[in-house]
Amino acid sequence: MKYFSAGLAILIAFIIVSCENEKENALNKEIQKRKNQVPQLDNPTNPAVENLNSKIMTEFTPEQKLIKDKVTAVIYENLEATQAEDIEGILETIHYDENKKSSTVNGMKYIFENYDLEYKLENIQFLSITENEVKVLYQQTTKSISGEGFMNTRTVGIHTVKRSKDGKWRIYKTENISTNPL
Repeated sequence: MKYFSAGLAILIAFIIVSCENEKENALNKEIQKRKNQVPQLDNPTNPAVENLNSKIMTEFTPEQKLIKDKVTAVIYENLEATQAEDIEGILETIHYDENKKSSTVNGMKYIFENYDLEYKLENIQFLSITENEVKVLYQQTTKSISGEGFMNTRTVGIHTVKRSKDGKWRIYKTENISTNPL
């Protein structure tokens, strides 16, 4: 179960991207709507989440806004690929160690073969943006459509997104702050 939770945490980090102007506008409206929303952290005295509210960025330089938009798109691309159970699409959005690719793919295959899940990114907030690394606070729900033994959850975590060697933004690591049953 421990390895299943770790594999699920990786899968829950996923994103939708859209090249169509209509979808991009909808995404921008949703981001703006949620700009001042803060995830409901279940244990604000936890050292991992203490003071996160004071770290949420509310103003962005033009350069940070460009990076923010690209990182947001990668997060949504990842979610869309996960929802579609598209392993290659997911791999395009994560910054993985080639030595661990096999275990990452096997974890995804296990989940996709045993469960049909619905993922919803409820909130994202930016904690830091530099030229090569971004930290994003997110809240996501994962609900079981089919498959036995999966508990619907709401997860709060932090994605660290980095530029890869080819210059693309990719999810480098995900830190789980809390996962609670719905």
